[in-house]
Amino acid sequence: MSLVKPSYSTSKRHLLYSSVLAWSVILICAIGAVMGRSEAVAFGTIAVPSMVALIAAMLGIHRISGSMDFRASNLPRDQPGGES
Repeated sequence: MSLVKPSYSTSKRHLLYSSVLAWSVILICAIGAVMGRSEAVAFGTIAVPSMVALIAAMLGIHRISGSMDFRASNLPRDQPGGES
């Protein structure tokens, strides 16, 4: 019996891009705040918590769905919930 492991290249790529963009927004806001830009400080009060929440949510969702996929891939094929 050969088990086909699921490929996560697309979801990993999307998570990477989203994470890089979220960290970029945080970094740009921090640089603007250090330079004394009041717009960056005002935008950062909303953007930084949102980006941190986005990063945490992406990691949590990936972790939960990945563990469910791993568990499902290890079920015997004739058991309910396994691949047919």
